[in-house]
Parts: sequence; structure tokens; C-alpha cells
Amino acid sequence: MNRLFSKVILLSLLACCVEAYAQQDNFCVRGKMSGLKKGVTISILTSEPKDKNAYEEAEIATTTVKKAGEFLISGYVDHPQKVTLITNNLEMLGDKAEKNNYKQVHWTYTTMWLEPAEYVIKTPKYSLLTDAPLTKDCVIEGGQAQKDFNDLNRARMEQGIADYNPDVEALAKVEWDFITSHPTSPVAINIACEKLTNGYNLTAEQIDLLGKTITGCPSDTTRYADFVRRLEAARLTANGNPIVDLDMVTPSGERCQLADVVKNYEGKYLLVDFWASWCGICRAGTPKIKEYYNTYPREWFEVISVSSDEKSDAWHTAMEKDQMPWAQYCLTPQGIKDLMAKYQIIGVPYYLLISPDGKVIANPSGVDDIGTYLEKLR
Repeated sequence: MNRLFSKVILLSLLACCVEAYAQQDNFCVRGKMSGLKKGVTISILTSEPKDKNAYEEAEIATTTVKKAGEFLISGYVDHPQKVTLITNNLEMLGDKAEKNNYKQVHWTYTTMWLEPAEYVIKTPKYSLLTDAPLTKDCVIEGGQAQKDFNDLNRARMEQGIADYNPDVEALAKVEWDFITSHPTSPVAINIACEKLTNGYNLTAEQIDLLGKTITGCPSDTTRYADFVRRLEAARLTANGNPIVDLDMVTPSGERCQLADVVKNYEGKYLLVDFWASWCGICRAGTPKIKEYYNTYPREWFEVISVSSDEKSDAWHTAMEKDQMPWAQYCLTPQGIKDLMAKYQIIGVPYYLLISPDGKVIANPSGVDDIGTYLEKLR
């Protein structure tokens, strides 16, 4: 009995050791640069999917600079991940930061791709480490995914694409070219997944191209599985398809279906405005939508609003306050789930423009974009 008990204890200890070994640090990021002072905080955060349509920011590793001019941060990841390397001297400055109106604070957010590998930040000065993922004065090297990411950013630099307010068409071309030339890279699959979200954003031909181009990802099977799921969902919401049905209620509480409501407006252009009472951006855009509604004749253009409010009272109060002159509907709890899952969006506002023959022809990015589409159609 004692021997049996001893064996159980031994096996338990071995299992703990194996688990501890499996979770040991498998990446490290090093940096040597002048101007990096002792006490600066270095951390790595990720924004990987928590579930199918939600993202959660989580800290992977953190440390402080122990020796001026250099640092090492290490940790564990189980698959390639897009992360943010953050540095800041706020804690080091202490009360001085507030006294000097935070003028001495240096805070950087640099995107990189992390996997089990050794990385080095190549830059001569800490001041040259910026939010840009790649510059002529700073490059992060290490791991195949990071190499691919550097290829992508070099292509962006060659085309003169800015990190903020980029040329949308030029950026799209660079990204599609990158997917074609790096079809098994987790970086390419991440871009593809982003393109597949936000239903009715891509044409059926573009969705088919992604499916034919990306056929696997040996280094990140988890991300590839997510890509396959998103690809199939996107086929239903290809630009030019009919609207995917959702369960709704009228202001009086009667159940109805989005597809049936849309059919009532065939013969004219229809804007479907997905919103919520708690969404400030949604409600700030309502006056502009009213402007379009009053500008174009009813026989040519109509609007319906579909709320994702979970509380009926909040929905009715917002409708009364905002005085929208078009038809109003609210998604049921199942309708809200289907909107997020089938349309692959993470929130509202969300707009769809439907043609007179009942096909979704545009997914405007905002209220100004709606106006641009309407002007072209008129």
C-alpha cells in the first residue's frame, strides 16, 4: 500500500514537472541602445481572439531595465501571435512626471510578431524606437513570422503608405500581394481573417481567391482553423448577396424577420442602420442620416434602423429622443448573437446599402461614406 501511495505521489510530481517544463520561457527579446535608462518598464501585450468575435488584451511578459542601455524580456507563447511591445519611463519618473506636465514621458507601442524564438531590436538609440513596426533606423529581427511581418512593412514603406490615414487602395494592393506571396504565413492569415470580417465587405471572387490561396499554416493551426471558419461564414455575406436573415421585433413587440422587411422595400435603395441606444457614435451619425433621408425622394431611397439593444426601455427612450422618421426594429437576443456571428462584426454602428433588386451592394464605413455611395448611385 505504501509503495502504491509512493508511486502515485511520484507520478503526480512528474506530471507537475512536465507541466512546469512545458510552460517555461520559449522566447526572449533583447535590446541594446543608448539612452535607455535603468527603471524603464518593458512589457508585451497581445490581442488574440478570446472567442469567435471578441478580443481580449492580455499581458504576456513584463520587466524593468536593470542595466542602463540594455534589456531582456522573456516569456511563453503557444503559437505565433501579433503583439505590442510597450516601453515607458512613467514609473521611473514618479512624481516628476506630473510636476513636469508629463513632458519627459517616453511611451512606445511597437507591433511585432512573437513565437518561440530569440529576437533582437536593432536600433542605436532608444529615441529611435517608435510606434512604427519598421523604420530605416529600427528593425526587430527573429522568428519566421516577424521576418514575414518585416517583408509586409518594407512593401508598405516602398509604396509610401503611412501608418496613420493610409492610402486605402494602395494598402489593399500591398496586403493582397502579401497574402499571395506568403500564403502559409500566420501574418498573411491574420490579414485574411481581418478582411473576412465585417460582412458584405468582400466579393464572392475575393473570398474564393482567399480560399484557393491559403490552404494551410503549419506553424499556426489554430489561426488557420479560425480562417476556415471565417471563410465559410463570409461566403454567405459576400457583397452582392441577399441580406442574411435576423430575428427582430417591432416597437410594439411583434416578431418579424429582417429578410421579410427588406423585401418590402424592393424597387428602391435601402439603408439598413444597425445601432444601439448606448452607442455614442451611432447616435452622433443620426442627424447625417436624416439629412440623406430628407434629400433623396422616398420612391428612390429609404432607411430602416435595427437596434441591438438588450433593454427595451432604453431602445424606446432613445427612439423618442432621436426622432428618426423611418421604420424601427430591434433584434431579439438570438438576433444579436446571429448579427455578431453570421455578419462577423464586433459591434455597431454597422451600415448596409441594399439595391432595388434586394442585393447588398455596399458596407459603408461611416455616415460620410453613405453619402459618397448615394451620390454615385444617383
